[in-house]
Amino acid sequence: MKTKFVYLSILLAFSLSGVNAAVPDCQSVVIGSGVAGMKAAMDLKDGGNKVCLIEKMPFPGGATNLAATYFVAVGTKEQKAAGKFISVDDYVARQKKMLPNVDVDKLKAQMLCSQKNLDYLNSLGANITRVLSDYQIGTADGTSLGSSIVKVMFKALKEKGVAFYPNTKALDLVLKNGVVTGVKVRSGNEEFVIPTKNVILATGGFAHNQKLVKKFAPEWAGLPTTTAVGSTGDGLEMAVEHGAKTAYTDVVRMNPSVHSENGVNSSLSAARAEGGIMVNLDGKRFCNDYYPDYTQLSRWLQKQKGSMAYIVIDNKAMKASKRLQGFKDKGYFLQADTLAELAKKMGVPPKALEETAKRYSEFVKNGKDLDFGRQHNLTLDFSQPPYYAVKTQPGIQVTLGGIDVNNNMQVIKKDGGFFPNLYAAGEVTYDGSFRPGPTAVGLYQGHIAAQNILRKSNCGFFSLFPLAFRKFP
Repeated sequence: MKTKFVYLSILLAFSLSGVNAAVPDCQSVVIGSGVAGMKAAMDLKDGGNKVCLIEKMPFPGGATNLAATYFVAVGTKEQKAAGKFISVDDYVARQKKMLPNVDVDKLKAQMLCSQKNLDYLNSLGANITRVLSDYQIGTADGTSLGSSIVKVMFKALKEKGVAFYPNTKALDLVLKNGVVTGVKVRSGNEEFVIPTKNVILATGGFAHNQKLVKKFAPEWAGLPTTTAVGSTGDGLEMAVEHGAKTAYTDVVRMNPSVHSENGVNSSLSAARAEGGIMVNLDGKRFCNDYYPDYTQLSRWLQKQKGSMAYIVIDNKAMKASKRLQGFKDKGYFLQADTLAELAKKMGVPPKALEETAKRYSEFVKNGKDLDFGRQHNLTLDFSQPPYYAVKTQPGIQVTLGGIDVNNNMQVIKKDGGFFPNLYAAGEVTYDGSFRPGPTAVGLYQGHIAAQNILRKSNCGFFSLFPLAFRKFP
């Protein structure tokens, strides 16, 4: 109910039908109002740039609205205080081991900004302070991360006076001699061109466009997605039409915790983040339930009967997360006072589930998962009834490839070079790091794009030396 109120407030605050009255005066146009687009627009405004933020949906936030549980951050003072610290170098090495193609320098640059990312959002009131692991920090009360971020960033955006145009869809880019001169848009029943000197594409991924999924990532075609309905690849298609280079468009990050109810696909990853285990129809664990590579985890899940699993938690986990409580109120969870009763509702052997939970609770007690080597969020010991289970399957979370960009977030051309005034940030890009945390990466990239437009050599939020030449502390 609170989330609905927030969005209603947003819609009332900016109930524009579009820009019918007059063509906006924009030095820069940012397309898409997720975390990358909002950060870019605010930075441009702070730098004295006449910026227009356009959004095809009637509300801001894009896929950021759906970020479920945690903000990716490494080496922060919060994690150190909680005894869950890992250095950036060690984290990068761990990611490199799982993802051999990761660009180490870009990933390192992004993760070195963890503390500044976190401090920035919390300065706006996001309250991201609850340490979950050495790379995860959630909201203090377990509310959905994305809605918290969108709420505080959009409030700041309004306070800064950024010109925001909802219900305004970008149709095409206008170029002259390889330079962007405008954006063709549709607002209401009108189509017109907004002249501009710079464009930042922050339009999100393409997971909600089955045509593009079949084209780029056919392995996952037909599966549900938890991304935003507006993530249809608009920016990607526009850029490609004008000769932009793409990279790794076949790579997506799967979500092994998708629950589908009445045509709605929801991420139940919060259940695993709060310690939940995954069991198959035999009532047994079958893998590391919190393996950091969610795509590999999804492949393991697909090999189970029915290509599905149940996530099982206890009341301690439920009480820790307002997000999970919301799903419980919607009737997504099965509930029982004993594991045996819960097993009967799940349709799995009661004895098997009881034995699985008992064995796992010993692993939690001793701090070591002897069966599958789970290291993250090893906390749930099934000590507090009632018990809960939710049916899940794999689905697409985010697309990891997209428009190729240079270190300044300028769009690279297929035939070499780059567009001097066309930028891309967030999920629409291939960023080299395969986006370990879309919200964190989007924040970083939106800032870099804006600061390059403003031609600053140093900004207060991040240093803007090209990544290839940056010296890391």
